[in-house]
Formats: sequence, C-alpha cells, structure tokens
Amino acid sequence: MKEYIQKGSWNDRAFKLINKLIADHGRDNPAYNPQKKPFAVFDWDNTSIIGDVEEAAFYYLVTNLAFKINPDELYEIIRKNVDRADFADSYKNLDGQAVNIDKIAVDIYDIYRRLYGTSDRLGGDVPFEIIKETNAYKEFVAKMIFRYKAAVYDKNSRDPYCWMTFLFTNYRQDEIEEFCSKAFEFVKKERPRREIFTSPEIDSEAGQISISYYIGLGDIGEMADLYHSLEREGIDVYIVSASFIDIVRAFATRNSYKFDQEKVLGMRLAKDEEGKILPDLDHNFPRTQKEGKSETIRKYIKNSNNYGPIMVGGDSDGDYSMMTEFGETQLKLIIDRARDGEINKLKAKALAGSDSIILQARDQYAKKFIRDDRSR
Repeated sequence: MKEYIQKGSWNDRAFKLINKLIADHGRDNPAYNPQKKPFAVFDWDNTSIIGDVEEAAFYYLVTNLAFKINPDELYEIIRKNVDRADFADSYKNLDGQAVNIDKIAVDIYDIYRRLYGTSDRLGGDVPFEIIKETNAYKEFVAKMIFRYKAAVYDKNSRDPYCWMTFLFTNYRQDEIEEFCSKAFEFVKKERPRREIFTSPEIDSEAGQISISYYIGLGDIGEMADLYHSLEREGIDVYIVSASFIDIVRAFATRNSYKFDQEKVLGMRLAKDEEGKILPDLDHNFPRTQKEGKSETIRKYIKNSNNYGPIMVGGDSDGDYSMMTEFGETQLKLIIDRARDGEINKLKAKALAGSDSIILQARDQYAKKFIRDDRSR
C-alpha cells in the first residue's frame, strides 16, 4: 500500500489504517471529486499537540503578571459561575481544612491589590525580578493555580466554562497574538514537568495550600505531517477546540502546523466596540464543548458540497460526540491519556482490533509519540 504519511512513531495499526483512509478518500481514488472534498476534524489540546494551549497561556499570564485587569475585575472573574460549596477533599489546605471559592477569592483579591500598582508590570515601579521573590507574588501564583484546579463550575450557570480565558479581559486580538507568541515560545522551552506550587505561611482566609500543575507544550511531528498529508491529498483538515479560538489560532497558524485560520474553530469570547475582550462568551456561536463540537461541525464545516467528517481525532470525553455523531466517519483516532469516561468505550474497541478506531500512545514528558497504542 502507498504510504502517504511518514512512519515516525505511529504504531503499526494506526499507520496502516490512516494510509488506507487516504487511499480510499484522497486524490488517488478514481471516484475522488474535488467539488465534494472530504474533510477530517481534530481536537487541538493533547491531541494535535503535547499540552494545552490555554493552560500554557494561563501559566505564563499568572507567573508573569501580564494582566490588563484591576483587582475588582479580577475578583469578579475568579468567582464567576463557580459552585459556592467547599472544594473536594483532595483540595483541602495543608492543615486539612476545607477551602471554597469565597475563601480563595478573598486571598487572591487581597494579594493582587498589593501587587497592583506596585509591580512594574501592574502599573507600579518595583522591578518584576524583585517582586518574584516576595511572599505576595508566591501567594498569588499558588492560589491562582489552586483556584483553577480546585473550583467546580456552577451547573446552573449559563456558561459553566471559560473562566481561564476571561482573565484576558481588556486584551485586543493583536495583543493576544503577541502575548501568545511570547508565552508559547517560553513554555515550549521549559522542561516538561509537574511542578508543585505551595503558598507561603502567611495569614489568609484559605490557609496555606499546595497544588501540582503540568508545565509543558510542544508540536507533535506526526500530527503536523498527518494534517499536511491529508491536505495534499485533497482532504480538508479542521480543528475544533474547546479552547479560546484566538489562543488556538495563535499556535495552529504558526509552528509546524501552519493552518489557515479559517480552519481553526474554538470558543469565542464577547468583545467590545474597540475589539477588547469582555468576560463573557459570544453567544452567537455554539460552545465548542462536547455536543457543541458536533454542532460546530454541522454549522460551519459540513455543507452541500461535502458530508460528515471521514476522520475524527481526539483524546477525551469532550471529543466523544464528534467521534460518534457522524455516520460518514470511517476512522477515529484517539490519543491515549489516563482519562475516565465514555472515551474508554472507544478505546476498548480499538484494543479489540476495530478497523475504524485506532489508539496512539505518547510520552508527554518526552513530548513525542511512542510506537504503541497505550501511553506509559
């Protein structure tokens, strides 16, 4: 069989079935009709790349104090759409006491007020290198990350998602692109790891906390090659991500992927008349989460000149709907991660030898695929 993609570290089943899909649906098929081009759809974070672009951007934003919001704006954002009950037991403080959003929000607000107008990155005159050594900075970073990991979204809210991207309030699109360029370059150079952030022993409402956070970001050569190969053979490739569209586009249109931005879809935030981000979703577009990904495919990709996606790739339950919604899908690619949920039904079929579902392993700390179906 003709090999359309580079072998790299694809496992044998994945390599065989992807090449067969391209042969069956690409330009080499005598029945191929360029007026009715087939298409494929993939998730972005932890599918197309190693890591998560929003989590990388969040890490850089928080640790570099790169906000354009004042303390009152931050306080409203960190409490928005959050369940007021105590966090899960695994997110108690170091004294074993319960923590909730009210306690952690007060601590973040108080410490950000001290940093705001003091750090040279927040309108003050104290150099950032000095600020980084203070307890105030360490408290702020640790508790912002803790809030991200621990908070549970209010199921009764209209938009139980996107708190992280609301932190970019008052950024314009061009500023987001510039920020992401710096953030991604920085995080890609970082050694992939889980880092423990512990707040200092100071008086606070929530008390002293400690939290683990994955730091790492990188291209996957095999996925970039797959996308280029599909496009070369006449199969359109789209990204549908649950992350903020401007952040995903900032990565996907550059680096080794070089997507056309129109083929990268994701969550959209509301903007004011000057183009500045507001802490709200743009409700003119579907939320690209779970079933919203399928809705996005139907509304913005599928049309009278094509049909459902012939291939869909993802890594978690957030991708389950778009993997199973379309009868035209011939091949499902799952990047193996330790995740519970419906996605494991598809993984089980892949491991049983399904010709329509493939499982591909990776090593997130080495930032690469490994030639197996289960990740280590």
